[in-house]
Amino acid sequence: MMSNEFIGTLLFSAIAVAASPPVLAEEPESRWGLGLGLVISDQGYIDVSNEVTPVPVVYYQTENFQLLGPNFSYKLAEMSDLTLDFVGQLRFDGFEEGDSDTFRGMEDRSGSFDLGLSVGYQTGFGDFSAQFITDATNEHKGNEFSLTYSTSYNFETYNIKPYLTLTRQSEDIVDYYYGVRSDEETQSRALYIGEATTNVELGVQANWRVGQHHNFITYASYTAFGSEIKDSPLVDASGSANLILGYMYVF
Repeated sequence: MMSNEFIGTLLFSAIAVAASPPVLAEEPESRWGLGLGLVISDQGYIDVSNEVTPVPVVYYQTENFQLLGPNFSYKLAEMSDLTLDFVGQLRFDGFEEGDSDTFRGMEDRSGSFDLGLSVGYQTGFGDFSAQFITDATNEHKGNEFSLTYSTSYNFETYNIKPYLTLTRQSEDIVDYYYGVRSDEETQSRALYIGEATTNVELGVQANWRVGQHHNFITYASYTAFGSEIKDSPLVDASGSANLILGYMYVF
């Protein structure tokens, strides 16, 4: 199911805000840190209750490279306020048959490692980004395109960053994680072939920095499912919600 690992990926994106160092007279060539997050999640699958999961985090950053847990980004180009990054993201969406009676008799759905490109553009009224990633491990065999707008409110010791993301998931992704195959069909679980859909995510990240090393992170989001996910017989909710509380020590 989309639980521990999927929301762990969300934690890494929240940590990125927290790990940004304060402005120093001379920036270090690299930074790294260790942290732990507590994740509370409801992913919308039938008969799957909220989960509370501890997630360890390892962080490492140089001028062009950033590692956040299993995710990485490498800056390919930068021109004024425009950046181009090569990104890798571990997708742990999926479920095992034993996770719920809902999945009894179904084949497990596995996660994947996705690779792609991300373009970011900073303006005076917020940041815009576009990202395209595709399955590099031949699991769901799909791709995903997202557009994000965010704006940061920076104070002396803390930062608040609301954002809005539109994500277009391909037919292969939706069918793999939310579809029901012909040999999985039962009287209570109809055959379902997923098609491409668009999800809308609204969230906020908040970071409180204590000195140069201690960072406390809060991350809350709600994702409204597209119709092709909501119509799945595996889902009984119109969206998913996540709350993350975390701490990181940056060396």
